[in-house]
Amino acid sequence: MEKAAHLRTGRMAALVLSLLLGVCLSGCSLLTPSRTEAARNREQVAPALDASSLVQEGVLTVALDTADAPQGMTGTDGEVTGYYADVARALAQRLGLKVAFVSATSASNSLPDGSADIFLGAAASASDDEVTVFGSCLEDAPALFVKDVDAATVSAGTLSTMTVGVQTSSAAADALAKAGVTAEQKAYANVNECFDALASGEVDCVACDATAGAYLARAYEGVGFAGTLGAVSVSGVAVLSSASDLSDEVSTAFEEIASDGTLSAVHAQWYGSLPSSLSDALVNGVTLSEDDGQDAPADTPASSSSDSSSEVDLSDINRFDG
Repeated sequence: MEKAAHLRTGRMAALVLSLLLGVCLSGCSLLTPSRTEAARNREQVAPALDASSLVQEGVLTVALDTADAPQGMTGTDGEVTGYYADVARALAQRLGLKVAFVSATSASNSLPDGSADIFLGAAASASDDEVTVFGSCLEDAPALFVKDVDAATVSAGTLSTMTVGVQTSSAAADALAKAGVTAEQKAYANVNECFDALASGEVDCVACDATAGAYLARAYEGVGFAGTLGAVSVSGVAVLSSASDLSDEVSTAFEEIASDGTLSAVHAQWYGSLPSSLSDALVNGVTLSEDDGQDAPADTPASSSSDSSSEVDLSDINRFDG
């Protein structure tokens, strides 16, 4: 499972880098303002935490999985970017701190040893005596994407007349089976191929992870989110349970960016029109089974080289040969 997850995230990182490069070549920006612009516009705030509460004085050190694109990744210039990275920058700004990043796969391998102050992207189940997780930073679930169809009209019943593109042995394939969806299915090696098949009319819809699908859908005209097919997973902010001052300040800052629209704005930059909350987005007629939500194989975008310096043609985001 762990090996598969790393393979998936590595492939997703290459996909995101290719999409970013293609967008740049097309002259259209899908991302948040540049770090230089953000720094120029940043309101000066007195530091909310002193050196005794931080790994490094004046800096919020944030751990995140930089192989979990588009949530986290490292750009061609070595800069950490992605949804979680932008959330981290918003938190640091609210706290009057600079931000630094540490690559880690979990809170347990980055917080207890003092490598970072917080970990972004932790599941609520990661909370224990040593680590506390709070806030709803990102929601994800197996989901359905359609093209040129009113998403509100899609239901378990209408799916029986549609052809669904899905990655073999993926979380979405598992969700379709659990939901008892009787649609004809076409299996593909990765989510990229599923979306290409949707664009060409080979399939009527795509089943994949909501965040991966929403990110990809921005590159395909007329493709939209039609609802979830399985249980929703929620990730949050993790801190050491013993770091009460840090926890209080970060928690307050997180509540502020969530309530004033900052978090929603960052979410929209990375995931387009995907709702921030997926709790009421279940496709009509789909019923979750009691064991739904247990670990299932994750969706895997197309494999590609890690050399992100090569020119990429957005017309074929499956290719990233390096």
